Amino acid sequence: MAKLTDDFVEEQVAGKKDQFFFDDATEGFALRVTPRGTKLFIAQARYNGAQRRVSLGAYPDVKAAPARKLARTAVEDIRHGRDPDLENVARARAVEAGGTTIESLAERWMTEIVTPKRKPRTAEDYQRIIDQKITPKLGHLLVGRIAREDVIRWHGDMSKTPRRANYCLATLQALLHFAEDVGLRPPHSNPCRRIEMYRERARERFLSEPEIGKAAAAIAKAEAEGVIGPHAAAGLRLALFTGARSGEITAAKWSHFDRTRKVIRLPDSKTNEPRTIHLSDAALEVLAGVPHVEPFIVAGAKKGEPFKNLGRSWIVARAYGGLENVRLHDLRHSYASLAASRGVSLQMIGKLLGHKVAATTQRYAHLARDVVADINDQLGAAMTAAIEKPAPRANVVKMKRRRARG
Repeated sequence: MAKLTDDFVEEQVAGKKDQFFFDDATEGFALRVTPRGTKLFIAQARYNGAQRRVSLGAYPDVKAAPARKLARTAVEDIRHGRDPDLENVARARAVEAGGTTIESLAERWMTEIVTPKRKPRTAEDYQRIIDQKITPKLGHLLVGRIAREDVIRWHGDMSKTPRRANYCLATLQALLHFAEDVGLRPPHSNPCRRIEMYRERARERFLSEPEIGKAAAAIAKAEAEGVIGPHAAAGLRLALFTGARSGEITAAKWSHFDRTRKVIRLPDSKTNEPRTIHLSDAALEVLAGVPHVEPFIVAGAKKGEPFKNLGRSWIVARAYGGLENVRLHDLRHSYASLAASRGVSLQMIGKLLGHKVAATTQRYAHLARDVVADINDQLGAAMTAAIEKPAPRANVVKMKRRRARG
């Protein structure tokens, strides 16, 4: 037994086998000197009758005083059945989390997870929420200190836009799950869990046929007055004539266009599968009129980039048709409703829209039922008319009676 100090450690020399020198002040703390002269601080204790020993670091990288502090913690961990190595890592990460802000965590999340593993459109949405909603209000808070009350207050400040507030909350929850995954917060400590979402009103809107005409006229007028460019106008017309998602339209390249088969074949889509957009004659006419700029059909302002925000162009254009309550995505719904009104089956509508599962198309089931009801009414009326119509009178021809021969 000896008092383990730096001077004591310096004096020890290697022997033919491992030598152990236990500290006389701290139970379980010892110095191990190997035959090669390596000097290691260790801690050892018993748990369930078994001896457990862990290394605390080599001298002179680790000095005697800090090694003694580590030994006290390690001995306590062993006696309580905890893994000292894992506990040391957790403590180091807790210290790291104490100096990590939400803003710096978000930068790491975007770099390590979102940008390389999510679709570009999703990454853009996350980055926009981080820049506009998370960083300004929560960015300064420490990852290990952000509490449920902070999140509830932040979510409440966005009550006027409930749908957006819920999406922002889901994004923050994903960000703090990442903090748990990398050890910057304890498991199951996400303060976003079980926070009640706002109720969202149904937002589906189906344009009538006259309104579809207004939409087309509004796009034309906005383009004629120069408030939207030819590529934006073409993108909006393709949304109207194909029912494609805005992200699919802006991702489409000229190399995806098959004029012979009248389709655009996208190698990837929202459903993580290839997507075929079928083109009517009206859609082909749009493609024939749009300025050809490689590589994207709906080209952006910068060379080689797609159009950035088709939704904003629609907000500008829709005002010319008095359609302020119509979203760009409603053009997709209207395409489907028009198909349903023409008696197209739900299965075929799903194929036209690129739905991965049939359940997604069920939102249009009531429209299909309306068509069936109309047809049924027409058949019923025809049947009633047939029953009520009097049967034609038969022409009776009298036959002469033949006289019997005497």
